[in-house]
Amino acid sequence: MDREQVIEIYQQVLEGKRKRFPNYFFVGKEGKQYMSYMTCYLLEQRLSIPIHEIPLKVGAGTLWSHRLKPPAMLYGWNYYEVIDNAYPGIFKPWQFRQVPDKYWDGEKGKRRAIEAVKYVIEEELKIPFNEIPLRVNFHFFKQHGLGGVFSLFRQSPFQVMEAVYPGFFKPWQFANVPMNCWKNETSIHEAMEDFLFVQLHFSSYEEAFLKLRSQHFNDFRLTGLFQMAFDSQMNNVKEWIRRQGT
Repeated sequence: MDREQVIEIYQQVLEGKRKRFPNYFFVGKEGKQYMSYMTCYLLEQRLSIPIHEIPLKVGAGTLWSHRLKPPAMLYGWNYYEVIDNAYPGIFKPWQFRQVPDKYWDGEKGKRRAIEAVKYVIEEELKIPFNEIPLRVNFHFFKQHGLGGVFSLFRQSPFQVMEAVYPGFFKPWQFANVPMNCWKNETSIHEAMEDFLFVQLHFSSYEEAFLKLRSQHFNDFRLTGLFQMAFDSQMNNVKEWIRRQGT
């Protein structure tokens, strides 16, 4: 059966001229091809949805309300799998407003989450590695349909990045620093070492003691460190530096 014949039958079903699809209509590879014809017809012609807008405008309700749920159930497909059958490899599940049920659950879900974040960073946005801590934040996950991933990792950008790129980043490099980070002596020490000698290029603790100013913390987005670890007091900062130099 060619595409035109399949679409004609589908139109008759949608318009109530047929109560159901013919027997064995969805059997085998041909049946999946028929599903593809019908899905493309529904979205592109009947609903006039541009292909690039499908993730924004299509969910399970769109397909199920147009009689595609019974054939989808024959294959055990969720709504995304129906779309992927019609547009193979074009869309990722997380690009849709409605991620398939339980998509992020369990170890398989965690692997999917890591794959999704890595894909968005490296393929879609091509974020330079050194810019990841600056650009991966709450808004990043919301804008790219990765809210489920964010929740999976306790809404911590650092925890997500630690799963995707183990050992490459430190918690304090991110705008949303994990709770209690600045109560941890190791984190404070690592952050200050990087701040003083990598970012500010001081050659010694003695030089840092003489030249460091409170404005430096603002300039390098380390106000949380200044406030939480040192109570926003430069005297406390200098006392910490003095102890390191002894």
